[in-house]
Amino acid sequence: MCEWDTARFLIFSNNGIPLIYYSHFTAIAIFGALLVMTFLRMKAWPKGGLRMMSVAYIIWLACDLILWGNEQIEHVLFFWTIVNLIEPVIFASAYAHFVSFVENRTLTIMEKILIFILLLPTLFMAPLGLSVVGFDYTTCDRNVLEGVAAYYNYLLEAVFIGLVVIVTIKQFVVNKLSTPQIKRLILSAISLILMMSSFLIANFLGTYFDEYFISQLGHLAVPIFAALLAYIIIKYETVEPRIMFIDLMSSALIVLIFSLFFVPNDIAQKYIVTLTLIMSLPLAISLTKGIRKEVKQREDLELANIGQENLIHIMNHQVKGYLSKGRNIFAELRDEKDYGLPDSAKPMVEEGLNSLTEGVGFVQNVLRGSSAESGKLQFTMKPMNLKTVVELAMSESQDALKSKGLTMSLVQNGDDFNILGDDIQLRESVKNMISNSINYTEHGGLVIHLEKKTKKVLLSIKDTGMGITSEDMPKLFTKGGRGKDSLRYNVNSTGYGLAFVKGVVEAHKGRVWAESAGTDKGSTFYIELPLA
Repeated sequence: MCEWDTARFLIFSNNGIPLIYYSHFTAIAIFGALLVMTFLRMKAWPKGGLRMMSVAYIIWLACDLILWGNEQIEHVLFFWTIVNLIEPVIFASAYAHFVSFVENRTLTIMEKILIFILLLPTLFMAPLGLSVVGFDYTTCDRNVLEGVAAYYNYLLEAVFIGLVVIVTIKQFVVNKLSTPQIKRLILSAISLILMMSSFLIANFLGTYFDEYFISQLGHLAVPIFAALLAYIIIKYETVEPRIMFIDLMSSALIVLIFSLFFVPNDIAQKYIVTLTLIMSLPLAISLTKGIRKEVKQREDLELANIGQENLIHIMNHQVKGYLSKGRNIFAELRDEKDYGLPDSAKPMVEEGLNSLTEGVGFVQNVLRGSSAESGKLQFTMKPMNLKTVVELAMSESQDALKSKGLTMSLVQNGDDFNILGDDIQLRESVKNMISNSINYTEHGGLVIHLEKKTKKVLLSIKDTGMGITSEDMPKLFTKGGRGKDSLRYNVNSTGYGLAFVKGVVEAHKGRVWAESAGTDKGSTFYIELPLA
């Protein structure tokens, strides 16, 4: 008979090597910290992948501890099957985290479907006994006999490591990264690849040689690379140190206060109360200073913004007035024949008129965008058909379209596009988005799609233009926000046009966004509005 120790709480026993408790509990603590970090105030990037990876790995570590510590064969077999199910999820979510971290996006529907298809065999093989086919206790080593599912998992994990490498290479090839961005990419890629590789190699060698203590060497390395990953997130994304201090101190205080319910000893309670008081003092000081500083900065910023906006509006209105007057003069010279202008001067008059017209449009864009973002635009809401607005905007864009030799077509799904809105402001918004696509498209054209959905109407404008990089995407629809190469394609870009569109659409209780596969892959802009 094998003299196995009886496990306490399923985990704690002398059956496994002491090294597992160090490697596993250290990793659980680090991934628990990573999970907490995803809920702190950091820069906006999708954190679902990091959360999933942290939760999956914590579950895996807890189940693996049971495998080593527990003496019940049925427990070992069950939790080993769970381990084989969870393993590929760790790698899939690690890949999703890397994509979101370096490209600032979530996985596409197609990417999620492909990952699900890759994970499906593991899900099917587990209940069929292909993860764990038996249990060898002839030498009292408590080793399971792993089936084909385990080796499929190792192959799958290698695939996800390869995908991380491919994404890293793509970032270097496709995007022109600055030195800080290159450093951020390399550090995050190295930490994640090393973490995943140490996990995979150690587990594979343990399975291949039937020496599972080898896998613990890999799990000693995993916490090191996971800690490096946490450091990179803190350094680049960034958790402001004072905010992290406040969050950690607040969490510790909650734990200490909650523990009083379970401490019957009066002396122990006094120690906890004293420790809580000591920890509260720096927290209270930091919070008070922070709140006063923030209130003062906000008041100063509001005053500065008000003064700046007033000055900008006054200057823009004045400039618009001068430009409009000059445009009217050139228009009068062009259209009237009583001034006796020679034919040789007419091209110059035409050029002057066009230049001033562009100038008026430029200033108008800035004014509209600034007014829309500050909520100062006035709207006259009435029943209207969005299709009519779109067709009118398309008609007014024909000259710009023809000058670049582009095509434009309208496709509709449904015939009821009645909404409640301001037809003038919406027409300007649609026209602005069409003009935006024309300006950044050299070849091909635009396809405008109107689709009636449940209680909503969706307008999309798809072009074959320069596309939008992941770096430029967050700048869209913000006041003055434009891509780094915008002026190369459109010298009249103000960065205020899409801010105007966003303000108008949100005033209509709708939403606006853009999607793009990257540079030279075109873009699609969307407006979604509620049906009347």
